[in-house]
Amino acid sequence: MLFTSSRTGNNDLWTVHPADEDLGWIEAFDFPVDQLTTDPAEDTGGRWSPDGSSIAFIHGKGNLMVMDSDGNNARTVFEHWSPSDFSWSPDGRWFAYSTVDAHYNAEVWVIPSAGGKAYNVSRHPDDDVQPRWSPDGRRLLWVSKRHADTMDVWGAWLTRENDQRTNAGWLKLFNDKGKKDGKEEESEEDEADDEEKAEELPEVLIDFDQLWRRATRITGETGDEYGPLATPDGKRILFTASPDGKTDLYSVRFNGEDLKRLTEDGTSPSNVQLSKDGKTVYYLNSKGKAGRVGIDGKKGDPMPYSARVTIDVEAQRAAVFNETWRALNEWFYDPAFHGADWPAKAEIYRPWALNASHNLDFTDVLNLMLGELNASHMGYRPKRDNSGEKTGWIGATFDPAAGGPGILIEEVLEDSPATHTTVNLKPGDRLLAVDRQEITENTNVFSLFVNSADRRIPARILGSDGTERTAVIIPTTARRQSNLRYDTWVRQRRQLTEEYSDGRLGYLHIHSMDIPSFEDFERDLQAAGEGKEGLVIDVRSNGGGWTTDYLLATLMVQRHAFTVPRDDISGIKAYPQSRLPLAAWTRPAVTVCNEDSYSNAEIFSHAFKTLDRGPLVGQTTFGAVISTGAHGLPGGGYVRIPLRGWYVAGSAMNMENNGAVPDVIVAQEPTEDIDATKDTQLRTAVETLLEQMPSDPRNGAW
Repeated sequence: MLFTSSRTGNNDLWTVHPADEDLGWIEAFDFPVDQLTTDPAEDTGGRWSPDGSSIAFIHGKGNLMVMDSDGNNARTVFEHWSPSDFSWSPDGRWFAYSTVDAHYNAEVWVIPSAGGKAYNVSRHPDDDVQPRWSPDGRRLLWVSKRHADTMDVWGAWLTRENDQRTNAGWLKLFNDKGKKDGKEEESEEDEADDEEKAEELPEVLIDFDQLWRRATRITGETGDEYGPLATPDGKRILFTASPDGKTDLYSVRFNGEDLKRLTEDGTSPSNVQLSKDGKTVYYLNSKGKAGRVGIDGKKGDPMPYSARVTIDVEAQRAAVFNETWRALNEWFYDPAFHGADWPAKAEIYRPWALNASHNLDFTDVLNLMLGELNASHMGYRPKRDNSGEKTGWIGATFDPAAGGPGILIEEVLEDSPATHTTVNLKPGDRLLAVDRQEITENTNVFSLFVNSADRRIPARILGSDGTERTAVIIPTTARRQSNLRYDTWVRQRRQLTEEYSDGRLGYLHIHSMDIPSFEDFERDLQAAGEGKEGLVIDVRSNGGGWTTDYLLATLMVQRHAFTVPRDDISGIKAYPQSRLPLAAWTRPAVTVCNEDSYSNAEIFSHAFKTLDRGPLVGQTTFGAVISTGAHGLPGGGYVRIPLRGWYVAGSAMNMENNGAVPDVIVAQEPTEDIDATKDTQLRTAVETLLEQMPSDPRNGAW
């Protein structure tokens, strides 16, 4: 068995085997290990060649190397700066691999295992990943995002002859081999012949000319598909998918037809493997337990197992500390480490971390060391216990200082559980009892709603008119209540914009830089901008994400023509919205940002100013702009690692620790963040945009 271990100070490849081969893996007690690589650079991802004579692995950041099975004669197949997902061809003569370019577009390549010229199989501007060969060597499968912005299984026949073969031709080929949908029984002689043939490695023939044009989509389920795996006979393809929101294992015929669901209830299968005869599928579920299912969907017998593990806490902490330091040393985007002496930091903090008396202390010390890099989007997170209790929320604010009876309702959020027609709580009402528990001056009201979200809770209410009544309240979650409060805040800002601009400007706040928020932005653009001369775009307290370019695609459209229907009397130059890929706003706009605008919200603020789309108003943004990834650690924790820096076009200024500076800087009292009647930054943004707009809107952008 081949594995990776950092027991000598960095990741190397090792092998382990039962000391007594006759006892095998299950009954043996002793398992000697042998170290295969000793280079100071990290060696990971080892995979045996089909004949077992060689091992391929990733050396350093992304170099693919091959060595003999005993660790000798290591040679480089190709060099790269980012890890690659690779697989051996069935005959061991080729590698298929996926890696990113400078634009972070992942492509699928094929290269001789002995090294040489690589061929781009995918050649597409969207991600192409997880290349896998069919066991018969006829086809290369991978996952691509080139259709409907979802990951689907794609494939290419490696020779023109197979590419030109019809579905009927393939079925005939399968039938000629005596494998008609797996239903024909085989004799013992046939099975023996099959086993003998299985030991012969199939020769992989590749017609490289126009190979990328032979790629076709095999799956197209709702959502993403991953992990393509062809059966030994090539007739079916397995993959994971979540069309109903639950990730399970599916299979289709070689041509994408006859979809079958093999597992149920969101097992989230991983490490999927096929038996040698291709009739049984093995996998690990979301809890790490082994499972199996027939290729025909027949549920297999359970595979129970148990093991006793003794964890040396001090040794595990040392491993976590060392691996965290190494991961940052290898991957932190700035080789100068923001001016920090990174090796020296390890020597300073290691004794404190390893002598911590509690895991919380260890976590704090490790994060103090990471803080020496003065970078955002990073930090160590241990494995979390999510078993705590959660409070339900009804969308009401209480005033405990008002005295009894019960507790006074001070504020009620619109569309909250408290406003349900059967509840109808209003400011001035009082809660007297919740879930049959009386509320006194010593009652912690929130304790009455523990674990109550989405449950029916009886409540006794005293109306402001003195009338007492009972009602059933169904509390919501903290996240949903937070969203309700956010919706209230947005409605207030929209109303203030209407007042400050005398109805001339529309208002849109972008909650996060993600697809749901972008879809809200595109949806609301029509409502906010209808009949308006300009638009206020608000990214204050936006925590970031990745959709700046989606937003810019709506805001940076250049008009090349206009259309005029007969008898139109509006006098407006217009363009058919149906011809545009996204909604467009070409009229004047201003963006408001603040010190809580973070990450991608800052990229948007920088871009809005750099592209001169309009004025930027508010406070300088946080200064936390960097691309990050997560590195798993022993014990189930992880460390976030800044991997890629962002720089302003033109000035080449690093956005990390350099926030977007507004054209008009406006300080604001913290109380205004929740004030329904006053917003100085918003008022200034409105005034700034109105000053720059033409007196006649018809003379402006259209």
